[in-house]
Amino acid sequence: MANDHATIDMRPVHAFLEELAERDMRLHSLIVHRHGRTVLDLWQWPHEPHLKHKIHSATKSFTGTAIGFAEAEGLLGLDDPVVSFFDGRLPAPPTENLSRMRVRDLLTMQTGHGRGLSGATTRLRQTGWIGEFFEEPVVELPGRCFVYSSTTSHVLSAIVQRVSGQPVDEYLRPRLFEPLGITDFAWERDPEGVASGGNGLSMRPRDLLSFGILYLQDGMWQGERVLPPGWAQKASALHVRRAISGTWNGRELLPPAPDAVADSGYGYQFWTTEDRIYNASGIFGQECMIFPDQGGVVVVTGAMGEDTYHDLPEMLRRTFRKAFDGAEREDDGVEQWVRRAREPEPLRPSACRSAFRETYDFKPNEHGVDSLSVDVTADAVLLVIEDEHGRHTVEHGVGRWLRQHTGVSVWRLHHSYQDARAPILAAAEWTSADVLRLTWHFLEAPFIDTLTLRFDADGVTVEHEVNVNSGPTALPAVRGLRRI
Repeated sequence: MANDHATIDMRPVHAFLEELAERDMRLHSLIVHRHGRTVLDLWQWPHEPHLKHKIHSATKSFTGTAIGFAEAEGLLGLDDPVVSFFDGRLPAPPTENLSRMRVRDLLTMQTGHGRGLSGATTRLRQTGWIGEFFEEPVVELPGRCFVYSSTTSHVLSAIVQRVSGQPVDEYLRPRLFEPLGITDFAWERDPEGVASGGNGLSMRPRDLLSFGILYLQDGMWQGERVLPPGWAQKASALHVRRAISGTWNGRELLPPAPDAVADSGYGYQFWTTEDRIYNASGIFGQECMIFPDQGGVVVVTGAMGEDTYHDLPEMLRRTFRKAFDGAEREDDGVEQWVRRAREPEPLRPSACRSAFRETYDFKPNEHGVDSLSVDVTADAVLLVIEDEHGRHTVEHGVGRWLRQHTGVSVWRLHHSYQDARAPILAAAEWTSADVLRLTWHFLEAPFIDTLTLRFDADGVTVEHEVNVNSGPTALPAVRGLRRI
């Protein structure tokens, strides 16, 4: 943590940290910038500052920024019809409503669709993701009703690629990332090579902070102009006064009830408020919030559940309105939080079962597991899983954490994300003589997976659950029989 608190009242921050803990809203990082200085830099084990982090839908604000560059370079206009970029790609002749949809309607999520589409379903498509957008009926005249949709942002990414000849990540590299010194990032692409416009970007939290500072400084960075003139104001303006993301039912985002209360509006791929605070926001607690009138930027990464992360933006606004406007005051509670947060998660001492090695075979199941081999020693558990993505070896320390990469199938519980080489920490604990609990901390994501293996004379029962997900957080238990 930085020791310079000269421009922030720490007492509201301490209260914020306490509220997060009370509500089980797991914080991975909290970085605060004020008047040209980083005044607070917190991180929680095991999400060390040099690690990237999935920022989920905060990706949308980067995609919107690419549109700003493309407009400034004359590659497109915000009033250009969307269909004009996709000759030969539309599944049918465009309807009148679709023909009237403009680029700015994508930016403001006012496409005229009746429901929102999520990356949780889009990522499962085997073909280009823009197809899902054009298959969806445009039931209203575009430009009138806000419907939050990740696929809408993906179409913005596809437009940038069509007019520039480059995926958005490559297009932004010399224009945005290199000027800000952002070199360590990853951006998921769809089956056609289009960078995921609505989610899928991973970067270090401190690099996300640089993005927010760039917007705070009206597009200037170290005395040089990076963003096109006026784009920061246009992107953060209150284009939609009442914006609510809707209700997720596992397949789609349904429009909110007419009497639902909105705590913010929407700009160009940013959430924004009447008092000019605006933010890039991602599921499970990923936020980059800009406070123009207070000269501040706040970045949060975390792992917060479906019933809590929606509250985070208003909690941040409430906290930092007070912290930025208050007199300089420190709070020892924050220092104590920092000391606790960087301690590794303790592992309970557990009597290890006698060393053994077994392989279990499974019938087709909801885990996607074909076979599982367990090799138990006094201080380690080696797990070999054969599943729909191949053969994976995960080594677990007993009483210690072991770091490695894995591509084991987890997408069912990870908002449909599936990395080929995800960095994890893995540990094993025996909760009884016949029950083994395996824990995987995904270091660059919000997810903590727990596998419980219950052994008996004939086989093993496997339970798989996760801390946060946009759908179920546990899979049905599956049983494997001991290979003879």
